[in-house]
Amino acid sequence: MSSLGGVDPCMHGLLALLIDPQQVRSVCLADWDKIIRLARQSRLLGVLSYRIQSHPELLPQVPGCVLGHLRSAAAYSAHRTQVLRVELAALAKALPAEVPVVVLKGAAYILQDLESARGRLPGDVDLMVAYDDLKRAEAALLGAGWAAEEINAYDQRYYREWSHELPPMRRPGSSVELDLHHTITPVTARLKPDTALLFTDLQVVEGKRFLVLHPQDQILHAAVHLFQDSELFANLRDLVDIDSLIRTHLHSESDWQALAVRAAHHHLERPLWYALRYCRAWLATTVPDALPLAAPPAMAIRWMDWVFPRCTLPRIPDRPPPFSRRLAAQLGLLRHQWLRLPPALLLRHLAHKGVQSLRPRPAVQHKAE
Repeated sequence: MSSLGGVDPCMHGLLALLIDPQQVRSVCLADWDKIIRLARQSRLLGVLSYRIQSHPELLPQVPGCVLGHLRSAAAYSAHRTQVLRVELAALAKALPAEVPVVVLKGAAYILQDLESARGRLPGDVDLMVAYDDLKRAEAALLGAGWAAEEINAYDQRYYREWSHELPPMRRPGSSVELDLHHTITPVTARLKPDTALLFTDLQVVEGKRFLVLHPQDQILHAAVHLFQDSELFANLRDLVDIDSLIRTHLHSESDWQALAVRAAHHHLERPLWYALRYCRAWLATTVPDALPLAAPPAMAIRWMDWVFPRCTLPRIPDRPPPFSRRLAAQLGLLRHQWLRLPPALLLRHLAHKGVQSLRPRPAVQHKAE
């Protein structure tokens, strides 16, 4: 599992620096060029910057031109974090005070001031309310100026009946997209967590209007988001998030056992198993050997070991991607659709999208795409 087949050799250098910034002492300038580009491709340059600059004694070992990139990434991360905080403040005023609202993923890490938020480059806000509060929350946001993007009737139905969130929203002048959820996986997905348990164990953030998931649920949400609700493509940052959450929240054998029990309760053992496998192999995450998680079938593991690195790890885009990467991306997309929709609904969805793709598109839309 230490092998990262089909990826740039400098990927090992980026992962080594994320694990241990002391490795800067052995990085030459030519390797720095690729490492910076790979980190930027994977939206991890700010994280890398934070981890290196947290050790001032290492800075003399970093070439000046590289420090410029690192400091620029840190400044941009701080800017995006402040933009997100402004958006959260506006949302706190817009949403009814009596409706419990949960902040998910990156915005939650920032709200809690977790290590996972250091150097992060946030792009959107994910909120979650109970299904019974969904219409009320949506009405409040629309009344306060947020608006959903224009989509056709089929896509509206897809979001509102089969997905776990409403169509993305945005308010005028804001660069932050808002996703309003009522659970953490699509309602049609093969794996469905216990939403009642998610809401039962919500955590208060001192001095904040919003709530966050239980720490173990944050880990499981990150795992299911990566290994079920994504196409696996260019998602190294999500794995780094999982590693950081594990290091933050799990401190004892009992913590690990509780995570395994909770994963079983939510029926999320397989996403967690994959998350722990690649965190341990790529990011040196300490994972107990005796954790009671059933492994997937051997064929599924071999398939994932071939697809996941080729999909997820970044590459230097100086040349067209090799056939293996393009194939892995297509397999990741097919896997995502298969896990998201039951067979009959998947065939219907693909047929609709296929017919839709054959229809002439308006000139303005064609130009934009």
